[in-house]
Amino acid sequence: EIGVSGNASSDETRAVLDSFRDALPLRWVIQPENIGMDRNFDTVISMARGEHCWLLGSDDVLVPDALARVVSHLQQTGTDILHFGYIQADIHLNPLHTAVPPGGAVDTSANGLTNYFAALPNMSMPFTFISAFVFRRQLWVDRQARIHDWFGSSYIQTYAMHQAIRDGASLTAVAEPLVIARGDNPNEFNSVPGKFIALDARTLARLMYEVYDQAPAAWKALGQPFRRSYPPKALVYVAAHGGLSYIIDSREILLRLGHSSVLLDTLGRLERLGLLKAIKFVIELRRKAIDQSARKTIK
Repeated sequence: EIGVSGNASSDETRAVLDSFRDALPLRWVIQPENIGMDRNFDTVISMARGEHCWLLGSDDVLVPDALARVVSHLQQTGTDILHFGYIQADIHLNPLHTAVPPGGAVDTSANGLTNYFAALPNMSMPFTFISAFVFRRQLWVDRQARIHDWFGSSYIQTYAMHQAIRDGASLTAVAEPLVIARGDNPNEFNSVPGKFIALDARTLARLMYEVYDQAPAAWKALGQPFRRSYPPKALVYVAAHGGLSYIIDSREILLRLGHSSVLLDTLGRLERLGLLKAIKFVIELRRKAIDQSARKTIK
């Protein structure tokens, strides 16, 4: 089945759905106003009647045979949550890179989970990227009241999966990409330097408090994919492009996730000395040089 919740978008969602009405097992609702991504996810899960759910972003694309491969893995393993990789693409779906989790049945003891999370390649993988996992619908239904507390967080699905695993749900990972993530689509977070870093940092901090009892090992483990996505050079870039306030506001969380106090203090000093503008100038010069070199290579 395919359930669609159109979140009051201004595109042709309804016309597309009508055109596939007789070709696919479709059910849908069109929201009269934007209800936010968290409530939108909850809506389609409430619409679902199947045993498992796969939340898919409207701009993501399945790789060939992805559905058949997911069904096969679910039948073979009987797992509650199936976690897999993705291909990151640009807005035209040209592949850029691939990210996959370590494959196999995951040991969901405290030690096993920290080892698994620490090995994840980036911040999209700890159940923040909605299209990279399939889960037993009952996991969500059984925790719906607590899950609803995450309305407005932009990461309701992240809490749902971490809490379910913490409660004993089984987890199996597939070290292959089954979905293509379309990038470069502007939104309220990636259009503002630093806003995504702050969102991800706050989300991990909330998970630590609500799911992992602030265990130092959990901070350390989830700090590793966080820093792979946001290494020191990313923080420098964000600060130079006007996002230092988000870094400062997230300082204590960034420290607990493993970033250096020296780096964070240095960024503040550079701002006070007026040197971040000079760093931005150097970054833009380097980017132009790289772009020119790429164009020459293409020619």
